Amino acid sequence: MMAEPASTQNGRYRVMTRVLGLDIGASTTRAQLVVDDSVVAEARAASASMTAAGPARADAAIAHLLAQLPELTASLDAVGVGAAGVITAPGTREFITARLAPLTTSGRVVVVDDASLVLPAAGLTDGIAVICGTGSMGTGCWHGRSAWAGGWGYLLGDEGSGYWIVRSAVRELLARADRGADAGPLGSCLLACAGAPDLTALRGEFYRQPQPSHWARHAPAVLDCPDPAAARIAEAAAQALAGLAAQVAERLGAAGGIPVVLAGGLMANQGLLAATISAVEAALPGSSARILGNPPVAGAVRLAAAAAAEQ
Repeated sequence: MMAEPASTQNGRYRVMTRVLGLDIGASTTRAQLVVDDSVVAEARAASASMTAAGPARADAAIAHLLAQLPELTASLDAVGVGAAGVITAPGTREFITARLAPLTTSGRVVVVDDASLVLPAAGLTDGIAVICGTGSMGTGCWHGRSAWAGGWGYLLGDEGSGYWIVRSAVRELLARADRGADAGPLGSCLLACAGAPDLTALRGEFYRQPQPSHWARHAPAVLDCPDPAAARIAEAAAQALAGLAAQVAERLGAAGGIPVVLAGGLMANQGLLAATISAVEAALPGSSARILGNPPVAGAVRLAAAAAAEQ
């Protein structure tokens, strides 16, 4: 059974479709319950990522999320999920499926990496997605092929990401101190953000609290800082993100003109967004880059709707 008759018109039943979409990020989980293409409820909870939260906290986050959806009283036709770490954390797909399949009439739960939500959220089948938040990565699809670039994590990569931007700023301040130069506006900005009295304390805090999310939250302040180094860091970040798009395009063997969608929390910064669009379009002549207009969870809903239609 895919759906149930909900009402009649001219003696005919109209089929009602119910689907649920989840976007499980490294810090937050978002959900949309959609009935007949209309969002009837939304919810937010802590991360339900197995890599970021662990099994117990991930299960609690999903329970909290579902409890915020009182409309979730009838069986669903399908669930779509994008989850951080689904590729690298063994058991993630099975964990999510076991938790959500009982909500459906068919057991149909589609689970992909959270980065794979961007293109469907943009209404695209083929294209490249570049995600820039706490971390960074690129992914894409082209005529049935798929490819990835980056996403190595903060210790090995994530160039252009929020964490990378703040780390670059801290490194700049340390280099200035080694030269005996003034810390400048960048120093004032970062010390205020971190609540540190001086650069020595800031450096110590960086090692005591190495979690990427702890530092990535200060990236917007760095990008908006009236310091020449901030502009250089922003340009370097944009070039790194454009490099991810170019790597994905090369691996896909994509023709010129492939669309590029930019997503992630840092794309809300207008300066970084403009620099990244310019860098991407220079790296991929003939392609156009644009910011994702819908939340990524809309991509999970679209995947669920497609799964429901296949039944």
